[in-house]
Amino acid sequence: MQELLLIICLMMVVAYWWDSMRSGELALMTCQHLCQRSALQLLDNTVVRQRIWLGRNHNGQIQLCRIYSFDYSDDNEARWQGYIVLLGQRVAETSMDPRHSEGRTIEGS
Repeated sequence: MQELLLIICLMMVVAYWWDSMRSGELALMTCQHLCQRSALQLLDNTVVRQRIWLGRNHNGQIQLCRIYSFDYSDDNEARWQGYIVLLGQRVAETSMDPRHSEGRTIEGS
């Protein structure tokens, strides 16, 4: 019985790790697209997960919510910070300085 419990726990850890990797890749690709569309440079070519919590999607299902931050530049001197919110594997919101974006919130993309 203990072995079965250990295997289930291990499978949950692996599933969480795999989901986190996919979410990080989605956040990075979205940030790259946002920066390219706005003629900005994504600095360090990375995103950093700032927070994770449980939230509900538009169907009321519980999913992991994650906030990722990223740094970008418009002139290779100033450093600006934006963020992206993922609800499960969907982009729920993006935010950049108003001078650099249209300030879009994306629901259910």
